[in-house]
Amino acid sequence: MTEPQHFFRTRWFEDIPVGEFHVFGNHTFGEKEIIDFARTYAPHGMHTNADIAREGLHKGLVASGWHISAVWMRLMVSYMERYATGVKDSRRNGVGVGFRHMKWLKPVRPGHILTYTYEIIEKPDKVIRNRWGIIRSRNEAYNQYGELVFTFEIDILAERRPVTG
Repeated sequence: MTEPQHFFRTRWFEDIPVGEFHVFGNHTFGEKEIIDFARTYAPHGMHTNADIAREGLHKGLVASGWHISAVWMRLMVSYMERYATGVKDSRRNGVGVGFRHMKWLKPVRPGHILTYTYEIIEKPDKVIRNRWGIIRSRNEAYNQYGELVFTFEIDILAERRPVTG
């Protein structure tokens, strides 16, 4: 993977373009990982017990949607830590203020490999406390067959360039 050219490099709201697209990375979901996550955070039989799961809706063990979401978070933070060059204070940007349209569209099974992507789709005309703009992004995950399995939009805060003069 080549280093991205723009991703949060300058960090000012005004410098982050709509349409910017990134691949955060891939993750392979293992059976033990699916079960361990679910036992702690989503204790349903379809996520914790292969025998019960075979009799259920998906006819086999599947990852919790919250597990799929948590992997997105880990990959996104790792990606930003690698490529947010020249940023001394990571608290300036990236704080989520809300999400919408979260959907888990297809089951994720042991052995599935998801690729997570991010695209800036809008910069709503809203300023918060004269300091922050909002960046809206669409985040998706595709399985190894190219099928969309997870999608949502998130609004994050980005610091606006200080007014000088």
